[in-house]
Amino acid sequence: MNWRAIGCAVVGIAAFVGLGLFGLSLALSPQAGCPDSLQWADRTYLAIGGPMASPVLSEPGDPSEIGSTFFGPTTRTVYGPPGSTPSERAEDRPDEIALDCGNGTFRAYAWSDTVTPLPTASP
Repeated sequence: MNWRAIGCAVVGIAAFVGLGLFGLSLALSPQAGCPDSLQWADRTYLAIGGPMASPVLSEPGDPSEIGSTFFGPTTRTVYGPPGSTPSERAEDRPDEIALDCGNGTFRAYAWSDTVTPLPTASP
C-alpha cells in the first residue's frame, strides 16, 4: 500500500466534492431583486424606472400574465400590456414587459429599440 497515493486521492476527492458543493450553493441561492436587463431570444429588454409595488406599464389597464422565467431555482412571473398573450414569435412579443422581482416588487422593461422612461415610485 502506498500511503502517499492514498493521501493524495483523499485530498483530491475532498477538494472536488467541496468545490462542487460550493458551486451548487451559489447556483441555488435565491436571487432577490431584478436585473438591469433581460434577454428574451433575439430581444434585449432594458429596465425602465425602479421597483414598483405592482406591475406597471405605460399602457393603461391591468397588465396580463404572459408567462414566467427562471432565476436560479425559482420562477418569476412576466407581465405584458393589457390583453397580451404568451407567444414565441418575435413579432408577437410586447415592446414592454414587467417582471416579478421575487421580493414583493415589480420592475418594468422595454425592448431596447423602444426605451421610454417610466416614473419611479417606492413600494
